[in-house]
Amino acid sequence: MPVEGSLKELGLTNIIQINCTEMNTATVSLTYQGKTGIICFADGAIVHAAVGDVVGEEAVYELLSWPDGSFVVEAGTIPSERTVSTSWNSLLLEGIRRMDEEQASVERPAEVAPAMELPAAADEMATLAHELKNVMGVEGSVIISRDGIVFASDIDGNPEKEGAVAVFVGNAAAEFGNAMSLTPFDWGLVTMGKDRMLILERPAFFAGLSLSEKASPALVSAEAATILG
Repeated sequence: MPVEGSLKELGLTNIIQINCTEMNTATVSLTYQGKTGIICFADGAIVHAAVGDVVGEEAVYELLSWPDGSFVVEAGTIPSERTVSTSWNSLLLEGIRRMDEEQASVERPAEVAPAMELPAAADEMATLAHELKNVMGVEGSVIISRDGIVFASDIDGNPEKEGAVAVFVGNAAAEFGNAMSLTPFDWGLVTMGKDRMLILERPAFFAGLSLSEKASPALVSAEAATILG
């Protein structure tokens, strides 16, 4: 049975993440201001996208730019063609970068804060994740957006699961700090049994670092902050 909804209530980035992390095969049909488009998934990968005469990755980027509209998800539908080979998280990162650039090019009133800057490419995020993994005492790293999109990781296991912990704790700490008029959240440590995760906040993302048993969170956070800038 098709699932229908509004892109205001469930954004396309979340729809993509859900279908990819759950390894779904499905077709998402989208409508906005008289325009229609589709994104097709096969075993958790985006394999086809089209909007008007545009197909492939460029169609994904255009659909991601739609601020509103409606969607219909039909599970189990096999894509008729394959026009996309780039990984879904790289597509999302590039789509977000393009939207950020477009927003930054629009003249704003002086009191409005400029758009958050994101690294220019997925390779830059991957390099950051690798450098963080090489910090003494760090066993793995994940870089994830505030709404749960994994930009890059260098960690054993499921980066989406580890990243979800970083997002939940980071957002909760920031909200608590605002409510209590505390200083802005910079970093924090979460202990889950024998596992420890250091979470660092940056304007556009959180970094989650899996620590070894004897690692010093303070020392690791200081070195990680130097890498992240």
